[in-house]
Amino acid sequence: MSAAPDLTTAAIKMVSSLGVVLLIVWALYRIAKSKLPINTMGGKAKLIQIVDSQYVGVKKSIALVQIPGSILVVGVGSDNVNLLTQIDDPDILNSIKTTPKKHRALSFKDQLNRFTKPQQHKSPDLHNESAGTP
Repeated sequence: MSAAPDLTTAAIKMVSSLGVVLLIVWALYRIAKSKLPINTMGGKAKLIQIVDSQYVGVKKSIALVQIPGSILVVGVGSDNVNLLTQIDDPDILNSIKTTPKKHRALSFKDQLNRFTKPQQHKSPDLHNESAGTP
């Protein structure tokens, strides 16, 4: 009859095997990060940006997509994206880029931040209110 394997030996083998696997994954990540261009690994340089979007119906919206040199106006449906027009005029591009963000609709991220951050309420100044009463 063979004896049951020692629990400590099995735990050491399991932890060391996990360490080897994690080391291999980490090494592959570092190699991929150094060999691939910045944009493919989630780098900071974003050449395509959504400037604004507006819903016009159920599962339908219009979006302004900024690419280098112009802005594309695209219609987005539930299963397709259509180019509506391309804006190349420098005056219009400048006015779109300089439109203050407060005149635009809030993004989902901004709305979520607005609700999750603690709101600051001013407490009434009781000393000034009571000073005017006899």
